[in-house]
Amino acid sequence: MFTQAETKIWRSLRRRKGRAATGLFLAEGLRVVAELVTEKSVKAVILCAESARNQTVVMDLLERARNQDHRVEVVRDALIDSIADAVTPQPLLAIAEVPERSWDNIESGLILVLDSVQDPGNVGTLIRTAAALGVAGVIGVGTVADPWGPKAVRASAGTVLKVPVLRMDTADTLAELKRRDVPLWIAGAGGESIGRLSPPLGGLALALGSEATGVSPELRAQSVQTVGVRMADGVDSLNVAAAGAILLDRLIRD
Repeated sequence: MFTQAETKIWRSLRRRKGRAATGLFLAEGLRVVAELVTEKSVKAVILCAESARNQTVVMDLLERARNQDHRVEVVRDALIDSIADAVTPQPLLAIAEVPERSWDNIESGLILVLDSVQDPGNVGTLIRTAAALGVAGVIGVGTVADPWGPKAVRASAGTVLKVPVLRMDTADTLAELKRRDVPLWIAGAGGESIGRLSPPLGGLALALGSEATGVSPELRAQSVQTVGVRMADGVDSLNVAAAGAILLDRLIRD
């Protein structure tokens, strides 16, 4: 049985301050919760709305969760509504600890750096793309949206648990890339078409900046190549998530 104190904490997770204070994050929806249940290193509290108790797919997931020692609570729909971040809440959500990740979890390969990408939907979508393409890790720097915020977690479809995701200082990130001898490429307007370049064999970091300002001067100063997507006449920009997906796909394929 849950307590009022727990409920207060769970409601706070919609805000970055609440997540920072507790080290917890909120996962919403059947697909995201299912990903969390399969992640053996994470233990969660799973809340199911009473109205969903007759849904076979939900009950099967809750049974799997119990078998893997997750805590399961069936609660009033109104409680789900008061905790959930989504405008139209789904009847299933979970609360879990943010996994501890460090540079030690990132192996050699392609590293994605998100510099002040402030829309959580874009951040989550880019994490989902990175996970799908086998990117070694995702590093958030600057004023990047919290990858553990509810909207970002939803947009990642739970894959934020599948790829190492770190929030780091820009200077520390640059220092670690230098220590690893990993060259930094940045995406930017007027950059060389990605299709004309061959990525280095020993690994690479690709930085994407905000749509308004691009990557920071600090990253730009340390980059060795600016890359872009060749577009049709009359089209001068792409959403950062779309551009990032194209660039990552072409780098991986090459």
